[in-house]
Amino acid sequence: MTRDGKRRLAIVTAAAVIAATSPLWGPRILRAVPAFYVHAIEVDGARFVGTEEARALAAIAPDASVWDDHRTAEDRLRMHPLVEDVRIRRSGLRRVRIELSEVRPVALAPTPLLRPVDGAGELLPLDPATHALDLPILQGARVDGDRVADEASRRVLASLEGLAALNAGFAGQVSEVRHLPGDAYELVLLSGSHAERLLLPVEGADKAFLRIEGAVRECGDRGRVISADARFRDRVVVRLEEGE
Repeated sequence: MTRDGKRRLAIVTAAAVIAATSPLWGPRILRAVPAFYVHAIEVDGARFVGTEEARALAAIAPDASVWDDHRTAEDRLRMHPLVEDVRIRRSGLRRVRIELSEVRPVALAPTPLLRPVDGAGELLPLDPATHALDLPILQGARVDGDRVADEASRRVLASLEGLAALNAGFAGQVSEVRHLPGDAYELVLLSGSHAERLLLPVEGADKAFLRIEGAVRECGDRGRVISADARFRDRVVVRLEEGE
């Protein structure tokens, strides 16, 4: 290492020590040190929001420091309809990392075109084909503008969001979902799935879903499951294919 390189390393090391030992006023001093200007911006958690789009929305200036308060940039990113939350933090001497938490679609709502919709009933600006969204079609929903308008369908969507958190790959096995009387809903599964239809209560769907999984496993090789109904408290009614 050259003498200048050693000198720069010593300055950077001393600055880091200042920041660590003086968290209240250290960063204020370090923001003016060119060695800490942002040289690279990493983006994590981006699937629907493009990496370059995230960088452009953050609009972190070329002379920004890794020690800057980036809350304003975070607020700009939160304005994006597909961004649920965001955090920007230091990721090295000259790097910052944008950590995105995106809004996740849970179903497709006919409008009549199929539009992705999130757990709150908001239609999302996503092309299902471009992003290869493998999601169930929400039948019987009433859509008004960019939102699912009927309360029953919104409650089903919120429940579906909970199931997605429980089993991330399950949505890809579901063809259709529809609200049923009695605050319940029906899931029609794709051909080749472990059952044809699942019936769940809106409230406590996650626990009911786990009961269904246990009941279907218990059926084992007794026959093909036509439906599994967990709308009853602590009980699952399983119907097997006739003749099995």
